[in-house]
Amino acid sequence: MRPHSTPATLLWLEENYEMAQGVCVPRNTLYLHYVDFCSKHGMTPVNAASFGKIIRQQFPQLTTRRLGTRGQSRYHYYGIAIRENSAYYELVYSKKGLQAGGGMPVSVAVAQAATAVALATRLPEFPNLRDLCLPPGGISGGVPEERVATFIVMYRAHCQRLLDTIIRGSFQEVQTFLLHYWQGMPPHLVGVLGSHVVVNIVGVCDSILYRSVCSILMSSVIRGLPENLIQMIRKFASELDSWLQAALEDLPENLRAVKIDLARHFCHMLRRQSSLNQLFGTVRLALHDPQVNSVLLHDWQRQDLHAMTKSALQAVSNFHLGDHSQQFRKLGGEFERLLAEQAPLEAYTEWVESIVDRCVLQQRGHHRSRPASSLRHSIRQFLLVWMAFSGRLLRELTAQTAAGFETFHLMRIMVDDYFLYLVELLHVDDRARELMRNITLDIPPEYLDTDYEGFFSNKRFFDFLLSYFDE
Repeated sequence: MRPHSTPATLLWLEENYEMAQGVCVPRNTLYLHYVDFCSKHGMTPVNAASFGKIIRQQFPQLTTRRLGTRGQSRYHYYGIAIRENSAYYELVYSKKGLQAGGGMPVSVAVAQAATAVALATRLPEFPNLRDLCLPPGGISGGVPEERVATFIVMYRAHCQRLLDTIIRGSFQEVQTFLLHYWQGMPPHLVGVLGSHVVVNIVGVCDSILYRSVCSILMSSVIRGLPENLIQMIRKFASELDSWLQAALEDLPENLRAVKIDLARHFCHMLRRQSSLNQLFGTVRLALHDPQVNSVLLHDWQRQDLHAMTKSALQAVSNFHLGDHSQQFRKLGGEFERLLAEQAPLEAYTEWVESIVDRCVLQQRGHHRSRPASSLRHSIRQFLLVWMAFSGRLLRELTAQTAAGFETFHLMRIMVDDYFLYLVELLHVDDRARELMRNITLDIPPEYLDTDYEGFFSNKRFFDFLLSYFDE
């Protein structure tokens, strides 16, 4: 790639952005646009701080504001808008978006957008050795606790650097950071890397890092990432495994195993996000058409929701029809309201998230006899019912030659993928809790020995989930 060109960047800024009093653009959003621009023109992007200086060359009156609700506030460029003819145009960050707001205060409008975008780049807290329930006899192998504490501090700094690098789109730098960190490990710390406690701690920390990356990227995926950036993410997902293999060479096998295991799962989540990026964009266009919404609403209102729900629940054993039938009818009513209100895509994704919360997370408390498997049981039951219900709906629409069949089918694929993405997140959290328990017991982690390639995007993944989450 050729070096960064400030004149070319200034011209790009002039063509794509304009001064607009009262409009804000999240700082990270504008930087992602810049990374995409550099990638398309074969230039090496500068870091976010240097890019901020270039922006102020083009727009000297630009100011920065920290906006959003407490705990979710983000830095925004205030007084800049995306031009309507820009490839990065979004209504909420344009002059029209300000006019469409009907006089809504900028702080309120942007706070709502900031919360939805969730562009936080600070990692959550990592395990603190003082708060961990270490084995009663101390760490196996006589590993000094102070060395483990030192390693955790170093590892958090390393993971924060990886997060910052990934979020700004400098994916190739990750390879260098991994190699330098692991191959440059101080000799007095190399000896602690193979202990069960440290390996489990690394697994917990990696789970936190990967979940943070996925959560930050997903908020942008829902809004739509440029195709060029999606290609960069896919390339990164295909290369991370080999980078880790090289960086961890000659280090303890149990450390290598847990890191590579978690990284492969993370890469599949990135691939799912890239798939969702395209699906979200296509569904968004369909939902933007009032006529399509009317057709969907008409087709939905023709369905016998009670019969479909009963059929789906009867196909799944161990379900009490009364409570679950009522719940599914409630969900059907919520979906109908979304169609009637011509709700945007974001409302549907929030609805899907609420379904997972109600039908999986809240249901796991009903299986107290086996608490360790309650989450897996709830996920299994939920997936079974969802597949039965959505399959029955599509069969009915086919039989009725429904005009909205293709759009319903597209929405079903989108919801399938988003459900699976959310389930994978639950699996990451469950795995982190399991690793935390291993620390107390001073036992090695178990690994998910699975051929991942091409696995999470077809029926094999459903079959795998149903067997994996089976009791």
